[in-house]
Amino acid sequence: MKLVASSRLRLFGALLLAVTLVVAAALTATSRAGSVRTSVDVQITPHVLTAVQRGLITIKFFNSGPSTVNHVLATVNAGTGNLPLPSSAFTGLPTGCSVTPGASTVLTCDIGQVPPGPVRRIISFTAPAAVTPFSVHVSASFDEGKNSGLVDTVTGDDPFPFSIASTTDTTKKGQCTALGSTLTASDTDQQTVLTYLALPSTLLPCTPVSAGVVAGTPNNVAHPFPKISFVDFLDGGGLATVRIFFLSPPKGVTKKSLALYELPNFPIDLTATDGGAAVPPCVTATDGSLQIPPGSDFVSCVVGVDTLSGGGLVATLLARGGNDSGWGGAG
Repeated sequence: MKLVASSRLRLFGALLLAVTLVVAAALTATSRAGSVRTSVDVQITPHVLTAVQRGLITIKFFNSGPSTVNHVLATVNAGTGNLPLPSSAFTGLPTGCSVTPGASTVLTCDIGQVPPGPVRRIISFTAPAAVTPFSVHVSASFDEGKNSGLVDTVTGDDPFPFSIASTTDTTKKGQCTALGSTLTASDTDQQTVLTYLALPSTLLPCTPVSAGVVAGTPNNVAHPFPKISFVDFLDGGGLATVRIFFLSPPKGVTKKSLALYELPNFPIDLTATDGGAAVPPCVTATDGSLQIPPGSDFVSCVVGVDTLSGGGLVATLLARGGNDSGWGGAG
C-alpha cells in the first residue's frame, strides 16, 4: 500500500524541479484478545485545510473475527494531548459520538457491539482560524464477553500531520466539497492546480482535497529546485488531473528537459519513489483513455509538458489518490 505519492520535476543533467503528489493513508496497530483479532485506524482529511472549511475525521474499527466483540469505545486525541480543535468546531456528531467541551477536545465514539467486519464513524468539523500542526491518534477498547471480560485495547495513528491554512494563504489550500472541483494554490514562482471528481456519497459525505506549493528538496534527486508542489486526495473518484505551472523557470530549462518524481512519504520523508526514478509517461488503455502504466510503483503519470505563452512551463499529470482499501473501499 502506498502511504503517499509525490512527484518531482527535474532538469536532466542540470537543475531539478520538485512536485509532490500526496495521498492519504493510515497506520494501524493490531491486537488479539482471546480468539478475536481487531484493529483500529484513524484518518483526518484533508491533511491541509483552509480555515472555516469542512474537514473529516474517520475512525475505522475492524473485527477480523471469528467472534463478535462488545463495548467498543474509540477515543481520538492528538497522541500527546487533546485535539487542538474547539468543541464548537464539531456539529452533527454521529450517534454515540461526543466531544469534551472547551478550546481543546477529546473525541469519543461508543461503537458498541461489532460482529466480524468493519465499522466506521465519520465526524465532520469546521477548521478554526489556526492550530499548531498535529497528528491524530485513536485508541479503541473492547471485550469479548457480554460484561467486561477479556478487555483489550488497540491503537492507530494517522502518520501524516494536519495543519490549517489561513483564508489569505494562497500557497496552500484545503477543502471538502460535495461535488468535484478545481483547487489552485500558488506563490510567485509556481502554481499547483488539482482538478478532481467527487467521491461516491456512500463513501464520504464530501470529497477532501488539498494542494500547495512549499519550500523543500528531495533526498535522492540531484540538483533539485527549492519548491515542491503537493496534492492530497483519496482514491475512489477516478484519476485526478494535476497541472504544475512554472512561471519563471531558470534559463535553459525547457519542456524537453523536465522530469517528474514522486515522494511517497511527503512531508515526513522526502525520499523519491524507486530510488529517484522519473515518473513514467501515461499509456493508452484499450478504451483509448490515458492511464498510469499497469504494474507501476507510481501513482501518477506524465501527460506532457508545454510552454506557456508568457515564457513559463506547465506540466500535466494524471494521479491516483490514496488506495488504502480501508478508506477507499466499501468498508
